[in-house]
Amino acid sequence: MPKLYTTVIIEDEPPSRRLLKELLAAYPSLIHLAGEAADGANAITLINTLRPDLVFLDIQLPGMLGLDVLKRLNYNPYVIFTTAYDEYAIDAFDALSVDYLLKPLKEDRLAKAMIKLQTFTQPATPEWKVLESFGLPHPKKESTTLSVKRGNKFTLVQLADIAYFEASDKYTFVHTANGQKLFCDHMLAVLEERLPPDFIRVQKSYIVNRQKIVELHKYSNSRYTLILNNRDFTRIVTGPSYLAVIKEVFEV
Repeated sequence: MPKLYTTVIIEDEPPSRRLLKELLAAYPSLIHLAGEAADGANAITLINTLRPDLVFLDIQLPGMLGLDVLKRLNYNPYVIFTTAYDEYAIDAFDALSVDYLLKPLKEDRLAKAMIKLQTFTQPATPEWKVLESFGLPHPKKESTTLSVKRGNKFTLVQLADIAYFEASDKYTFVHTANGQKLFCDHMLAVLEERLPPDFIRVQKSYIVNRQKIVELHKYSNSRYTLILNNRDFTRIVTGPSYLAVIKEVFEV
């Protein structure tokens, strides 16, 4: 017998909500629909109260993004995103969820998501960390872009154009080679796991693109100064606890 997933739908568009419910009705032995909400605030209350196994979550909701809803949950459900974002932008969300469904929703695409849900969740226990930790439960994908938030929209930045990532207070910033400073939702610990090998954690507050390093100077017995070839020729002093990594990567 397949597992029965208690499910809620978070979707602000009534037609999309009705269509999804109709499509899910074809899976009575897999999906038990327990509730629905049409905006971010009600979504948070509903999910935290019902604690469903699975959430169908629209990316863009009145009041907040679906991703922001996830930050305010008191537990970690499985999530299938529903969104109107194009297939390139959606790659940024794929790693966060069991699956995603592009609008307009299609019967065959939902069927694939249901298969993926069962493969994804059995026998594993949910370990979804969402933004603040992104403890990804499936192998990381090699990527060439990173999504960064600008208002209510996400822009894809080429990884090759990024000089370094900086953690400051509770925020993470992306610094590009041409001097742009962009807000990033991901914590450094998450980026460290997801980024390709060219990106190296050199201290607790910095991840650096090794392709942007032009000089390496000894700062002390356990630290080095890295000079980058970005617009500002940024200097970053490595942390003592990362000495072994620096020596291995740069053979110093």
